[in-house]
Amino acid sequence: MRRYSKRDKVSDLLRHAISNALLTELEDERLKWLSVTEVRLSGDLAHGRVFYSILPGTSSREEAEEALEENMGSLRRYLGRNLRLKRLPALTFTYDETLDRAERIESLLRTAKEGGDDGSPPDSDDAG
Repeated sequence: MRRYSKRDKVSDLLRHAISNALLTELEDERLKWLSVTEVRLSGDLAHGRVFYSILPGTSSREEAEEALEENMGSLRRYLGRNLRLKRLPALTFTYDETLDRAERIESLLRTAKEGGDDGSPPDSDDAG
């Protein structure tokens, strides 16, 4: 059985609490389409990086960053009231590019499959 560290437990607790706050507690519509994908905490639990993604076609990255910045105080108050932590970590939000990278790879694979039916790469030069 795997033993989880305190850092893992607090990270998971923060991820759930932040997700809940974005969906139900904070009144900013721009935050409703954000999904918290991961929370990474420093070894001393003083700093945390919150990774998030945005539902495609809903809002831009810039809008999301602006909304997070504007609502940081409300979010910290919510977390402080609802979590039993001695000290709430300083949080920074980072856009999670994993989904964008996966989409790009899938697009490249589709292009290679469509263009490479004869065994040649899709952008090959046939002159020669």
